[in-house]
Amino acid sequence: MKTNKFLQLILCLFFITISCKKKDSTSYKILEKKQEYKTSNSGSNTNNDSFVLSCGSGCAMTYTLQILQQDKYTINVKFKVETYIDEELSDTYYEKYNFWYNHFGEIEKINKEGDNDNVLQNLMPDAQIKFKKFSKLLLKNKNVDISKFSKKEKTNIDNNIKVCVLPFDFTDYYNICIENDKGCEIKYPSYIYPEYKNILESYGVKEQPSAFFILPRIHNLQPIILAFTDSDIEGYIFEVIDNKKVVSSLQIGKMDGEKIEDFIIKENYEIELYSRKNSAEKRVLKRIYRVQKDGLIK
Repeated sequence: MKTNKFLQLILCLFFITISCKKKDSTSYKILEKKQEYKTSNSGSNTNNDSFVLSCGSGCAMTYTLQILQQDKYTINVKFKVETYIDEELSDTYYEKYNFWYNHFGEIEKINKEGDNDNVLQNLMPDAQIKFKKFSKLLLKNKNVDISKFSKKEKTNIDNNIKVCVLPFDFTDYYNICIENDKGCEIKYPSYIYPEYKNILESYGVKEQPSAFFILPRIHNLQPIILAFTDSDIEGYIFEVIDNKKVVSSLQIGKMDGEKIEDFIIKENYEIELYSRKNSAEKRVLKRIYRVQKDGLIK
């Protein structure tokens, strides 16, 4: 009997040791993946004050705004970070980030306090998108004073509207605007809504996008792109305006976490629509449209 009890004790200790090793190995992998900050496809923004990033298989991190302070073009945000493993809360801590904007209210840099590295350049692409979306939502926070951005510069822009350069290739736009703010401003200038809603209203557009792009005129018609990026499902709408009326419209882009639908708008206003499962795959041409002289899209 003593021998059996001794063997049972040895076996128990053996299995406990193995279990601990597996747990330590799993924890290490989670911590290692946590540094990658990959965006979770299943995570969704529950409100305008939080967003979710993935830190590996079965691991997710929720960033929730706690406190913000504004110094003209810079907004300092204190986040409560909650780490979940297999949907169970495993850790809670706090991090501070600086959101740097230009005088147009466009985000230029995001860095963790004490670290000069730009989140918009160093994190995984999907995580960059999440932070960039949140930077737009910050401007709508009631504690942010938009009037601190330069009104003089805004008036000059309103009087001399910046127009995008064709072709407008969404993949090229994404790559340039994530890595090169100056290049983005030159080739793909955009306007944030509602800061520049007077421009849209001057064209008779009633929609309320997150941002919009003005394209070169064709046949005395004004094409524009409306970007809806304040939710987990992004959408891009192409519209043709004639005398303050929308002549035609077409959804040209959609990102819902399951697939990517994007576009190329050529100089002759031939619109190529593409589809793929993720950014790593080669996109496949699905359909071609063209803007007619009367403004209709066929």
